[in-house]
Formats: sequence, C-alpha cells, structure tokens
Amino acid sequence: MADTLSAELLEFPKKDNRRFLHAAVYRVGDLERIIKFYTETFGMKLVRKRDVPEEKYSNAFLGFGSEESNFAVELTYSLFLNYGVDKIDIETGFGHFAIATVDVYKLAEDIKAKGGTITREPGPVIGGTSVTAFAEDPDGYLFELIERPPTPEPLCQIMLRVGDLDRSIKFYEKVLFYHLIS
Repeated sequence: MADTLSAELLEFPKKDNRRFLHAAVYRVGDLERIIKFYTETFGMKLVRKRDVPEEKYSNAFLGFGSEESNFAVELTYSLFLNYGVDKIDIETGFGHFAIATVDVYKLAEDIKAKGGTITREPGPVIGGTSVTAFAEDPDGYLFELIERPPTPEPLCQIMLRVGDLDRSIKFYEKVLFYHLIS
C-alpha cells in the first residue's frame, strides 16, 4: 500500500500541468539569517530576492531549482510589521512544509551538525511505515523531513490546519480541482 501511494504521488505531477509557484507564509525576523539557514542546512538555493523600500519590506524566494520548474518558499521581512524584531510570532493556521529526501537519518544528522534543531528524531510514523523527522528553523517554523525515492521537487507537501476538514476538502476539489489521495 505505501509503495503504491508513493508511486502515485510521484507520478501525479507528471500528468498535471498545474503547480504551486510559491507560498507567502513565512514572516521572518532576520531575512539574511534565515536565507543562510535554508541554503546551508536544507540545501535550498536563493532563487531571487527583492527589496521594496517604499513599502518597507523585502522578499526572498528559496527552493531546490528554478521557479520555472520548482516550488519556492517566500520569506518576507517587513519593517512595517516587524521593525526592530528579530524573532516573530508564528501564526497558527500554517502547519509546515515537507522536504523529501532519500535518507531522513542522514539529513537530520546534517542539520544537527550545522547547528539546526531536530524536534522529532527520525523514525517511522506511529501506525505507519513512512520514515519522517521534524526540523525547526531559527524563527520556529517546522519542516517535516520525509523519506522518499529521488524526486525532482523535494518541497513535496504543505500542511495547513483547518477548522472543518470536509468543507476544506470540498473547497480544494471544487475550486482548485485537486483530488484527495487516500
């Protein structure tokens, strides 16, 4: 069952031309510190960066490849929202991104060796066979590390907290034409 699900998850993007471009969910306290953490710890690349001084904010987009073919995480530092603040409060609606890797144990060790924090050590999920771990960035955002076969897009999942699961599933199916993978 797990192998069938993994195969389906890896094949779906090849058949569908829609994709997430980026997610603007991470407000950060120190943009340069977080860019350094993501590039050195997770192996992401700084895809682009922009400063908008008249609006008092900066953005950085990081991912595992070009935005033409890969998903990017958008980091935002806003003088208006966090002037003089080097650590921000994390909102409660967004859960985490997941990064696929062929060896969760090795990635977790690499993250720890570079000063990162592993909040859940690698191992099988309770009641399942998937091997996962959780890492935390310097602002407290979580990343799930998921062991999977090699993939061209390591940013593979987004976890959102919802108030009504059935209503949310219907929204994503009807409005965005997603389908539930069981």
